Amino acid sequence: MADQLKNNARHADAGLSSGAGWAVPAMKWMARTFALFIAAQVFLAGLAMFVDSDWTAHANFARFFIIIPILMMLVSFIARLPVSYRVKSIQLLVMVILMFVTADLSSVIGFLSALHPVLSLAMFWITLAIARQAAAQTTK
Repeated sequence: MADQLKNNARHADAGLSSGAGWAVPAMKWMARTFALFIAAQVFLAGLAMFVDSDWTAHANFARFFIIIPILMMLVSFIARLPVSYRVKSIQLLVMVILMFVTADLSSVIGFLSALHPVLSLAMFWITLAIARQAAAQTTK
């Protein structure tokens, strides 16, 4: 009980709601997991590009990507986390959708394929920003 009161006081000092006690560590965990997913996806793209020209693993693994940004967005709204968490999680969700669009339309509109790796870099940066923000708020 005393630990919960300390957590609530710590989160209030950081400008977080009382629901942030579970939500901030969850955001940190999800962001770190998503960053690992992005790194794995880049590795799979490298394998397909330079080793065997089979894009199946890269395409299939991409289907898991949309789950984490959706969960991050839901957690940020349910726990009433600061707006920065909400905006970044929405940005990630939009970028994942754009990743699918750039992959599907790249044969029709060639320059869209160039946006695909750029979007992955942007997703990685935003994901690291969320992880850093959450880590800083869990250690306060």
